[in-house]
Amino acid sequence: STVDGEPLFVRAPGRGRCEVVCFTSDHNKSFGELSPSRVRTVVDAWADRVEYLSTLPGVEQVFPFENRGEEIGVTLSHPHGQIYGYPFVTPRTERMLEVASSYLDKHGRPVMGDVLAAEREAGTRLIETSEHWTAFVPAAARWPVEVHVVPHRQVPDLPALTSEERDDFASLYARVLKHLDSLYDRPLPYIAAWHQAPVREGRDLAWLHLEVFSILRTKDKLKYLAGSESGMAVWINDTTPEAVAERLRSAL
Repeated sequence: STVDGEPLFVRAPGRGRCEVVCFTSDHNKSFGELSPSRVRTVVDAWADRVEYLSTLPGVEQVFPFENRGEEIGVTLSHPHGQIYGYPFVTPRTERMLEVASSYLDKHGRPVMGDVLAAEREAGTRLIETSEHWTAFVPAAARWPVEVHVVPHRQVPDLPALTSEERDDFASLYARVLKHLDSLYDRPLPYIAAWHQAPVREGRDLAWLHLEVFSILRTKDKLKYLAGSESGMAVWINDTTPEAVAERLRSAL
């Protein structure tokens, strides 16, 4: 059907899925305070739900994420996250796949693999490294605080991670969150977003990774998406990614 009978505005029944994942029964804890074994349990839960939701008719992309903090808009303080099953491939993922495809055609290598290698070689924006994962502030960070957590092996989604990679992530991510909460000496409001392959396309192009970012630019000031960001999608930051990485590394 259409809106007001106008073919330009297509209307369809709602499809997809939304689930809530409670990280712990302890109401006063945060994700960063969970033990590595508990984080591993959460990773397994994410992977299990991604695998299941990907089988549902109409679901084209599965997106696990966590919103934390009142500044992000969270009204329920109990540590939890959500998983969306979209009936379409999101615009952000479409763009990532376009870039990955173009880069692969031009260079014969995955773009995230080259980004990861460049960040590890430079070292100036690294936050934490381990056997299977690296966490860094990206060279073109958009947010006041932004960290990407990337596996060293190209995998399309969470279910594709090995047991060793899941254990390693649990230890490294706990350390990353401690850096974040130490930055302003207060619980950092953040969004943690898993980027992974859609259900039916781009699975050979995608490279699973976690993006953790905050709109807090000082201890008590927010980054507002004003004219340039909201009007033109051109992001302006008032600090360098190298400076943010150094502050995060020394925060502990």
